[in-house]
Formats: sequence, structure tokens, C-alpha cells
Amino acid sequence: MNLSTNKTSILRKAISLALLYSFVITNIAAVGVFASNRNETPSSAASAITRFTTDLTQLGRDGRLRENLNLENDTVRLMKVLAGGGKRQPVIVDEKGENQDFVVEQLAMRIANGDVNEKLVGVSVLKLETASLFSNSKTAADTSAKIESVIDEVLASNAHTILFVNELTNVLDAGSAGAKLLEGVENGKLRIIGGSSKAAYDEKIAKNPDIAKLFEAISVSDNLNDQAVASESFDGGSDEGYRGDNVSPDLREMLAGDPSGKTRIDVILQAKDADNSALRGLLAGGQAKIKDRIGRDQTLVVNMPLSTVQQLSTSGLINYVSPDRQVLTTGHIEDAVGATDVRSQPALNGRAAYTLDGAAIGVAVVDSGIYTAHNGFKNGSTSRIVANVNFTNATTTDTSDVYGHGTHVAGLAIGSSTYSSSAYKGIAPNSNIVSVKVLNNLGVGNTSWLLNGLDWILTNKTTYNIRVVNLSLGTTAVDTYTNDAVCLKVKALVNAGIVVVAAAGNLGKDPITGAQVYGRIHSPGNSPYVITVGASNTMGTTTHTDDTIATYSSRGPTRSFYTNSTGTKVYDNLIKPDLVAPGNKLVSYKAPGNVIAAANSLLGLTGITVPDADQMMYMSGTSMSAPVVAGAASLLLQVNPNLTPGMIKAILQYTAQPINGENMFEQGAGEINLEGAVRLARSLRTDVDFQTLAKGTTTVPTGWVMPTTSSTIGGATFPWAQLINTGHTYVTGANLVSQFQTVYKRENQFMDGVTYTNGVYALNTTSFFTTGLTISNVLKTSNGAALGAGTTYMTFGGTLASGVLVGDGVLVGDGVLVGDGVLVGDGVLVGDGVLVGDGVLVGDAVLLGDNTPAMR
Repeated sequence: MNLSTNKTSILRKAISLALLYSFVITNIAAVGVFASNRNETPSSAASAITRFTTDLTQLGRDGRLRENLNLENDTVRLMKVLAGGGKRQPVIVDEKGENQDFVVEQLAMRIANGDVNEKLVGVSVLKLETASLFSNSKTAADTSAKIESVIDEVLASNAHTILFVNELTNVLDAGSAGAKLLEGVENGKLRIIGGSSKAAYDEKIAKNPDIAKLFEAISVSDNLNDQAVASESFDGGSDEGYRGDNVSPDLREMLAGDPSGKTRIDVILQAKDADNSALRGLLAGGQAKIKDRIGRDQTLVVNMPLSTVQQLSTSGLINYVSPDRQVLTTGHIEDAVGATDVRSQPALNGRAAYTLDGAAIGVAVVDSGIYTAHNGFKNGSTSRIVANVNFTNATTTDTSDVYGHGTHVAGLAIGSSTYSSSAYKGIAPNSNIVSVKVLNNLGVGNTSWLLNGLDWILTNKTTYNIRVVNLSLGTTAVDTYTNDAVCLKVKALVNAGIVVVAAAGNLGKDPITGAQVYGRIHSPGNSPYVITVGASNTMGTTTHTDDTIATYSSRGPTRSFYTNSTGTKVYDNLIKPDLVAPGNKLVSYKAPGNVIAAANSLLGLTGITVPDADQMMYMSGTSMSAPVVAGAASLLLQVNPNLTPGMIKAILQYTAQPINGENMFEQGAGEINLEGAVRLARSLRTDVDFQTLAKGTTTVPTGWVMPTTSSTIGGATFPWAQLINTGHTYVTGANLVSQFQTVYKRENQFMDGVTYTNGVYALNTTSFFTTGLTISNVLKTSNGAALGAGTTYMTFGGTLASGVLVGDGVLVGDGVLVGDGVLVGDGVLVGDGVLVGDGVLVGDAVLLGDNTPAMR
């Protein structure tokens, strides 16, 4: 080791120790002088606060506290907890309990100087003189009474006072005083900063869940010497990696736009030495306020006027400065379906650039109601719920969500929560919300309630611009879709231009044996007019390489039927679902005290204490998958409001990702790919009302080129399916995108364009489809490639009147087990061993979902 370097290091340490010693003695003296002055007031006339506390904030105003930059990081952490709101109060914890006073004094000095979050401006920090109280009181009861009197006066300050209790565990043990303190914190009326040794905190607080939930530990270093040495020895990075201008381009633009330099901005300041006195003096002289320090390196978050930026640039004291840009931690759902990738939309065809968030699109959530106070349904303090109606047998004004299903569903589709850095936003976080309650407080409804709710939507669609309806519920699919009352009502909605999204159901496996079950699609998911959604399992990752179909997701074909004149059942046997979306163990919004969460504690997020208005919970099922697609539909309508419901379905299917190893009865066209869907929708014409177009009319602008038919999400690239399902077949071809197909009109469905004659399926190119398309009746187990590629799973052929499907040479009849324990049912609804009679409406959610990794 270089001797001169070693001497310099020793000298610097010595100086640090000397400064530290001076700092400690000065503050002890300051507190002592203040206490002696305070105690001159006769005790009979003085308040409890005057007699038993020290006003640290006033000491800061008087200049009797000294700044210590080694404590900057700990002080910032303390401020964040205090400014974060909620019940949890900070407790400064270290091994020996020596450093709490120093950190709190730094906070008090910042408050005195106005260098704090707005929530802490004007607050006083009072230190409870516990050592004096405990030593001078004659009895434990006397000590407790004095502490209680202080707490009473602090409570009377209406949260303008923060009480610093540096021996928190001793006070908690002080009889009724401890109980009063806990009561005040529990009620949200008492703000404190606790101090404790690590051992005492672990023993008295951490081991008691009822007490631990009220506090948040802030661990600090064992002693200030270690902090000083660490600060000096830490290398925040050398200058070598920084090239070019030391001010970011966007910050330069801001400087050019405000010659006065008066505009204030938060910046990320990467200093050469964050503790340099010249730098600190420049910041202070430029009216800058340090808001945060990143760890213990040389990076500061500073609020400053733009004029200071230029001074910093030429000072030679910084490496780089840039705006504290908004970086949102997007939720797993937003990332997994590609919503994050398309939020920012560029200017196009005369339209200015915009944020893709579903703005102005009305989405109706037909469910168990919504917890309206949840912050996820607001823009700031303004509710986005534009209508809230109830069609159950409960009081019509009771639109609350006691069951908890509707709140969770709505959050996935259209939630806008900013909790946890906006990690749990829905797909269309700025859409208008219409809550239509048709499930009662036990999560059960009647078909009649649903029909009334759907009819109300039809009547009020213009008033609230309802363009999308989400149905995360279903009933036994017995009647053919041409007869089923609910199917007919949703057909009326689609004919009126409303996109209807329905959950497929959660009957994809036998509840006892676990065997795969086919043919259990719910009504109205059996309707060819709706977009029927099954559940995929993302395994908690953004990449699509590990995605599978959730075991419980209902599989096709649809088994609703009618009986002909000879007494033969004629089954619909449609390929369903239309596509799948994430649905296993999704986190979304929680209605407080709801029935579902009460039924299974595993649904609640553990270890997190947040207000009711920000609460989250887990749920699984196709009920969770459907709102993901409903939110996607809202975004596509924002991209191009002229799209018909049929075109929305076609775009979502055409751009879906085929999941390798899954067949079309399990996944339909594949898993939702919103990144691709938005790109494809954006490429279409915006100057026409598609509903009015004739077959074959171009749907794309002059010079159009098909967008790249693959997407990359989570670092993995996959091809688009490039097909649409047409009942018993599927159709491929680029003309599905570039030319208008009559099946896209509101009054039609895709199967209208397919004929079946003498055992052969064909496209009706006279009235419904254009030429240049290919039809196939061979259903595949996908190999992950486009255009329905894979191995043959089943061929639709012969007469379907008897409900017989041909698969691998095996005739499959009602309820017959074939190969690998696969059961094809006839529409009987069995879930988790419970038989539900016809006409009973239930929400399509399962309690636990598949036991695999999940979103956090």
C-alpha cells in the first residue's frame, strides 16, 4: 500500500471522527440547553409537551443542529415512509440502538429548512424524553400517565406533530401508555418515529403480528464511523464511461424552451463526488432541494430550477444530469399481452400522437358489482364509473361488490391503480366504467337478471358510449345458440355494434380425477357472435415461451344443441374458445371484506398492509382472462372507432400466438397478442365506416404493406396465427386483412360464409368471403407455427347432426371417454364437484388456479 495514500486515509478518518465527535457533543449540548430553558416553566403551568419533549424542529430553525451527509440516505428513507401515508409508522432499528437520534435530527433540520416532501411541510418533530421520564418518575403508573398526557396533546395537533419515541419497545411495555400509543397508530391519528435496538425490535414487535403490521423497520448502520468510511471508500463510478455532453438532450431542449431558467424540474444528478462542498454550495445557491440519494453512491435526485442545470454543466463537478423521467413499473398483465409496448402511439393520418389507454370508450362490466371507492377506478379523485346499476333481487341501490368478483374483473380490464408504481394497471386504464350488477352477494344470479342487465346496456349504449361488454360469468350451455335467450340477447348487442367478450368457463378438467374434459363451454360463450376467451397460464413470466393452457379452462367444442323432429340431438359443435388470455393467479383489485377472499386466505397478498382503496388479491379462471380481452377491444376501438365487432375478433385471432402443443379446442386461434393487434389495426383505413362497405372493398390505404406477421414480447419472438375460426373450420389468407369480408358486418358471424355440401366445406365467395382465401376442416395440435400448422388432432367431416366427431379414427359420443382419459360431455355443468342446475348463473372464477409460478 502506498504510504502517502495510507496516511491520507488515516487523516481523513481522523477528521471524520473529530467532526463526528463535535457533532455529537454539539447536539447533546443543544438539547441540554433547550431542555434547561424549557424546564424553567413551572410544571403546574406547562403542558406535557413542554415538560416531557424536545422540539427538534425548533432546534433546526435555531441552527443548533448540524448537517451530516453520511446520514443522508437513512434520512431520505425515513422521509419516504412518513410521506407515504397509511398506518405503518417508521422505526429506526440498529444493532445497539445508538443512531436513531442522529437520523431524526437530520429530518428535523430538513423540515425546518423546508427541504421535505409537501406532506411533511410545517410538521413539528418532538422527541419524547424517555430517559428522563423513566428515571424521574416515582412509579410505573406515574411514567405511564406522563406519556399518555404527551400522546393526548400530540393527538390534539391533528397530525401536525410527529412524536419521536427513541425507546419504543419500553414505551409499549409501559402499561396503558403503550396501549394508547398503539390505538392512536391503529386509528391513523398518531404519527410517530420509533427507535429500537434490533434485538428489542425482533423480540417485542416483529414476533407480534398485530403490532408488527403497524410499523415499518428502517435498518441503519451500526455506527456513524462505518458510514463515514463507507462513504469515503465507495466508488460511484469513474468518469471514463461518460461521453459527450453532460446534460441530456431532452434537458437541453427544456433549457432552450425557457431562457429565464425559472422552471423547476426534478433531475437525476450523477455527481463526481456527491458530498463535495463546492457542489453542495452550488446546489444551495441555486435553490436546489435534494429529494433522494440512490443508495450510497454519487447519484442524487434533486429538484432545481433549470438555471442551475447550466451552472452544474460548466462546474466540472458532475458526470451527467438528466430529467427524473417517468418510468412506470408496468404490471405482469400489461407486459405479458404486449399492452406496455403500444401505450405510446405516434401521429398518423392527420391524428396527433396519443396515449393508448381506452380513453372515452365505455366498457360495461356485467358482474357482481364494483367497489367504487377503489383508487383503481379513478382518475385522481374523480371516479371513472359513469353508471352503476343493479338487476339482482337485492335493493336496486345496492351496487356494492360484497362477493368481490366484479371488482377483480374490472381491475384487469380497465383498472388505473397507481399503487406499487402502477404495477397493477388494467389493459385500458382510462376507459369509462359501466357497472351492471347481475350476480348477488354470493356470486350467483339468474338468467333473467342477466337478460335485464344486457337489455339495459342495449338501451343506454349511446348515452354512455358502451362499445364493449365483459361477461365473466355463464350458465349451462344447453340450448343451441339460435335458441338460447342469453345468446340471442348478446347477438342483439353485437348487431348494435357492441363487442361482447365472454368467459369460456372453468370446466376443463374432471374435479375428481383431474382428467381433461372437452365440450364444456358456457353460455353465452357458445355463441358465434361473442369473443369467447379461455385461460392461459403465463407461469408468472412476461416471455411467452413457457405459456400453456390452464388445466381448468373449458375446452370446445360447444355442446349446446336442439332436438330435431326425429328426436335426434343436433349439437352446435363449434370451435371454441376463440382465443385465450392470461388467467391463472392474476393480481387485481380487492373489494374489502369480500366473500371470495374470506373463503380462502391464500387469495390475499401477504405481507402488505395498504388502505382498502388500494387493496389487491389473487384470483384465477377464465373470468380473469375475459377482461384482458375486453380491455384489448377497448384499445382497438380507440385506435380505430370504425371497427366492427367482427373485425375486432378477426384482428385478435389473426395476430394471436399459437401455443405449441395445444389444440384448437383448447386455445382457438391462440393467445392474445395486443402488440400485434394494435399494429394491425393501426394499419387499416380510418376514412371509412366499415359497416357500410361491400365485399372486397379495400380496408387498407394506398401503398399498404402487411405489417410484420410476428411479435416480440418479453424478449421472445413468435409468429402470428394468421387465421380466423369459422365454426367448424378455419380460414387463412392475407385478404382477411386487406379486403372487407361481409362476415365482418355486425349482423353476420364468420360461420355464415361457410357452406357444407356432400361432405365438403367451402367458402361462400358469392356473398360473404372474397377469393384468395383457404379453408380447412382439419383441426391441429399446434407446433407453434402460423396458419394452423401442426399435427392433426381431429377432422370435422360427415354429418354433424348426430353430434359425432371423428378423431384419430375414434367415434366420440356423449360422455364417452377416449384416449388419455379425455371426456366429451353434453353440456352438463359440473364444477369442483358441485352440480349446478340449468338456468343458474355463476361467475367463471376458480379459487386457487393451477399451482404454478404466478405474477407478483
